[in-house]
Amino acid sequence: MSIKVLYRGKEIELPENKLKAKELLRRLGLSPLSSLVIKNNEVISEDDYVEEGDNIRVINAISGGV
Repeated sequence: MSIKVLYRGKEIELPENKLKAKELLRRLGLSPLSSLVIKNNEVISEDDYVEEGDNIRVINAISGGV
């Protein structure tokens, strides 16, 4: 059993079958302040769970401007 995560074009496999999104980000070395977890095409909060079989992507939030 494992959770598969797509991040920066690579599939990463974690050995758990259920994790909170904030724990997922921590394991990837990312901050919830600068990264978003997308589960089944919806952005979720850091306290939501991801599970084996979910379609999970992590993207970095980029800000900037003049």
